[in-house]
Amino acid sequence: ILAQATVGSRRKASGRHRAAMKQKATVSSSRRKSRKAYFTAPSHIRRKLMSAPLSKDLRTKYNVRSLPIRRDDEVLICRGHYHDREGKVTQV
Repeated sequence: ILAQATVGSRRKASGRHRAAMKQKATVSSSRRKSRKAYFTAPSHIRRKLMSAPLSKDLRTKYNVRSLPIRRDDEVLICRGHYHDREGKVTQV
């Protein structure tokens, strides 16, 4: 009976490499679930997700590595079609 229980609970081997151990048991490592959590996050969590690293002079001035972005912040766009452009945040 013990052998049957272990054979029935085995999963099909996936082609992708997975981490040996999870950091938090409450957070899923599934791509589908993490994308759903990202796009349906409430505003107090989305604020932390929308954080950006500071420039070197601001990092030394405030002794902080990154902050959540706010309206009227000046940012440098690093990814996408508009990369390497500076601008002002109009909406978060």
